[in-house]
Formats: sequence, structure tokens, C-alpha cells
Amino acid sequence: MTGTFSWPSRRHGIHRAALAVALAALAAIAPAAAQDGNERDDRFTLRLSAFNPGAELRLGAEGEATSGGMTMPFAEAGTLDTGDEWRSRGSIAFRISDRQSIGASYYDYENDDGWSFGGGSFDPGPPQGPVDLPATDARGRISFAMASAHYEYALVATPALEWGLGLGATHLDLEAVADIAWGPTSDIDAGTARLRETLDGWSPALHTRLTWRPVDRWRVDFEGQYLDAGWGDFIDEDGHFERAGVVVEYLVSERFGIHVGYDWFRLKLRDSVAGTFAPPPEAGVGPVDYAADLRSELKVHGPLAGLTLRF
Repeated sequence: MTGTFSWPSRRHGIHRAALAVALAALAAIAPAAAQDGNERDDRFTLRLSAFNPGAELRLGAEGEATSGGMTMPFAEAGTLDTGDEWRSRGSIAFRISDRQSIGASYYDYENDDGWSFGGGSFDPGPPQGPVDLPATDARGRISFAMASAHYEYALVATPALEWGLGLGATHLDLEAVADIAWGPTSDIDAGTARLRETLDGWSPALHTRLTWRPVDRWRVDFEGQYLDAGWGDFIDEDGHFERAGVVVEYLVSERFGIHVGYDWFRLKLRDSVAGTFAPPPEAGVGPVDYAADLRSELKVHGPLAGLTLRF
């Protein structure tokens, strides 16, 4: 039998060798690439933070008062700002599976402050005329605590990006106390009063989270929460609670990290009131019928920093 046999060209051999080397390199790089893609096997995450919030309380009323066939509209609003104070807060998360997790968090706020009003005058019109308002001093305290737990399912779950939605329960505890003292005027005697408002109860809440891992040791978490006052039993007024926060985390070692962030939440309430007020006889004014919409808004926000443990 005769025939011819030719060796593969040197050029084709070089190409095949290069292809084999490239495939081998790709196989070697793949595990490292997966690691750089930020896949982690953490099941439990604990964050302990120092939170430095400030609070802003805004109160407003708008309505109409009627007496003797005359109707007068009125609208008043005021804002109370309190100073910053460091508070402790914590959060935990437990991952059940690649897409399912359970989380919980707690934080609170408390601050005492004082305010002064220099006095003035108010003119309700005839027949009474102007009324002198006394100088007033007030000392108050605002305290707020929130504890929440939720179940979350990740609709998007990649090594670098996760987005989940959750449903849970939130407990709110709010107390506002003010001790007020005013001096005498020609129309009003000196006196004192204590005002106290408390809210305490729970409500179902919606939760969402977006996590971005740009590289293996860095992590950025965005969180949001919302509940309506009518969902639970913590208050009778209409309103809602909303919260948003961001945390940037860096893992110093495999299990230990540090984080900084910012947290913001707001509680908005509204209510309608109506009734009749009977001024004292010396005021020269008959019964006053009133109807008003009352609004209150509490905002708490500030930076945070702390430590992270992952297992």
C-alpha cells in the first residue's frame, strides 16, 4: 500500500497549542473569577453600630372657628429641632437559602431640650380686642424606639447584585413629654401644664433591600421600609411610617468588617377634630365651634458607624 503522509503545518500546531494553553488558563482563572465575582457563603451577619441621629418634630393645625354667626379661618404650624446624640443600634440577618433570608433590627432615639417664647399678643377681633400672650418656658423630651423583623425573598440573586422584597412586623414606641410654665399678663394668670403623647403598638410592614458587591471585600446595602398607620394597632390616626438607609461595608478579614452609613425615617400622622369651646364669661365671647385638621411629622436621621461579624 502506498500513500502519502504529511505532518501538520507548524502554524496550525502553534494555534492548537495556544488554544490548549488558553483553555488551561481559563480553567485556572475561573475559580478566581468566581471569587472576584463576590460569591460568599455567609449565613449569619451581625452589625453593631453607633447611631448619631437628630430629630425634627413638626406640628400643624388648619381649620375654622365660628362664633355668633362669624367664621374665622386659622392655620398654625411650628417646628421643633433637637440636638444630636449617639445611640446604639443593631441588626442581624440569617440566610436560609440562596434567595431566602430573615432579618431583624432595633434602634432608638431620646433627647431632652428646652425652649422659650418671649410673649406677644393675639387679636381675635371685637368685642374682646387684643389679648396679651405670656412669656413661656418649656422643657421637653422625645423618645422613640423601633424593633422590626421580616422575611425576605431575593428576586435578583447574582454574585455582585441582589434585590429582595420582604414582609414583616414592626413595633413602634414613641413618647413626647413637655413641661410648660408661663408668667402672668393683664389677661392671663401664671400657670404650669404638662403635655404627654404616647404611641405604642405594632404593624405589618413592607421591606426592600438592594445589595451591590463591586469587589470581594466591599458591600453596599440600600434598605427601605414602609407601613401604614391603619395596618396595625399602634395608633388611631391616619398616617404612615417610612424609612430608608444606606450602609457601606469593608471586610478587614474573612469574617470581620467595618461599616459606615446613614439612616433616615419619618412618621407622619393626621387627624380631624371638631367640637365647641366655651370661653370664660369675662372674655365677652359666646361658645366657639371649631373644626380642624391636625398634622404631626417626626423625622429622625443621622450617620452611623460600627463593626460587622459574618459567619
